[in-house]
Amino acid sequence: MAKKKRKVNTKRIAIVVMIPVICIALLIANFTSIRLSIKGYHKEDKKVVLKLEKEDIKDILDYDQIIDISKWDKVKNDAHYLLYDEYYRASKKSVKKVVYYIDSYYERMEDLNYLGYTSDILFKNSDIYTISNLDTLISANVPYKKAKKYLSIKGAQITDIKEYVASGLSPLKAVLQVSYPGIDSSKKDSRSYTIENPEDTLILIKNGFSVPSDYVPKDLRDVNIPYETEVGQMRDEAASALEKMYKDGLKQGYSIAVKSSYRSYETQLAVYNEYFAMYDAAYAASLVSIPGSSEHQCGLSVDLTSQSVLDGTYGTFGETPDYDWVEQNAYKYGFILRFPENAGDRTGATNEPWHFRYVGKEAAKEIYDKGWILEDYIEHHGFTYNLRLN
Repeated sequence: MAKKKRKVNTKRIAIVVMIPVICIALLIANFTSIRLSIKGYHKEDKKVVLKLEKEDIKDILDYDQIIDISKWDKVKNDAHYLLYDEYYRASKKSVKKVVYYIDSYYERMEDLNYLGYTSDILFKNSDIYTISNLDTLISANVPYKKAKKYLSIKGAQITDIKEYVASGLSPLKAVLQVSYPGIDSSKKDSRSYTIENPEDTLILIKNGFSVPSDYVPKDLRDVNIPYETEVGQMRDEAASALEKMYKDGLKQGYSIAVKSSYRSYETQLAVYNEYFAMYDAAYAASLVSIPGSSEHQCGLSVDLTSQSVLDGTYGTFGETPDYDWVEQNAYKYGFILRFPENAGDRTGATNEPWHFRYVGKEAAKEIYDKGWILEDYIEHHGFTYNLRLN
């Protein structure tokens, strides 16, 4: 008699097989939870972390900082918690701005990494590497190894990176010639820029290169020398230098005074409107700066006169012995004659023998010794600050 085949219970076998698998998974999850607890994560944050992908959980466990998960969940986000924390520590921006930047960056991360633009590079310089600029980098398809020597130059514009590389020029010359022909006012340039660090004593401020309308120097103070109608104000460093020049001049029989110094944006706007009401537009534009593009707003410039003019001995400062002394000695105190004769096509301003600009002793001496104007200095040395393309 044939033996009856025993029926195999596949469901039971599957359950038996699954039990150790489930147990292992539970053990792993429990172990991960324990590791998160040891690291310092509380119950609610652990729940969020344990729902992430395995790689993300591992990265958080390996991270040397504790991430405040709840902080990032205050706004809608894509759960890139580690990147949020890294970027926040590098930039100190608000939660909302961090989440926006990282969630936008994450969508482009693969392409950027392929070109060599790592998060470490981008996060430290995110004011330059904006999201729109990241798209420009991707479309330009220039590897970071090729681009970095140009992007390390102050004032480099990411939108021009392909032109920099194609120019064959040294990095400094490429940046200045491609992005900033308008340094020389005789050259046409449709672009305009906002100076990112108006506190820099070497800023080139003129038509096409402006400071924000609400910019007011932090260290403005009264200048303790005679004045024509109102007490002059300048930044502390420039004021101290002018006071020393005044005292040294007195010892040699020369007496300078302030005619005009710091002007707010609003004051410059009033002056600008007044000139355009009196003269035709082209002539007025050569006499007065566009508001935001006036050196007087930066607190580093002064229009000088002298006691001999105030007394009526001379009609203008430019014809006085006091002027001759200042012109020959101003560089020793860090000042330059900003708008000399025969340079108006390049400076964009007519000759102003009364207008002196503080740039610091080192720069002033080089400009004086070489017979330069500030534009020459910038074209030779480049910018010491960044500029934003408007």
